[in-house]
Amino acid sequence: MGRRSGVIDDEGEILKLTLPEIDAEIARCEMRRGIARSAYLKKSFAKRIHWIGRIRQRHPEMLSD
Repeated sequence: MGRRSGVIDDEGEILKLTLPEIDAEIARCEMRRGIARSAYLKKSFAKRIHWIGRIRQRHPEMLSD
């Protein structure tokens, strides 16, 4: 987890989350991307959404929960 923000930035920590928690994280990032004021932040949230989605694809056992 990030030091102050509580944002998970490690694949191992993402894998510890339940599927609803992962979906909530993706929804949070989509909401934040929508209200971001700069192109840099929008791109950052888009990358995070893609990153989490790729983790879900690489680890299909998560979808069975």
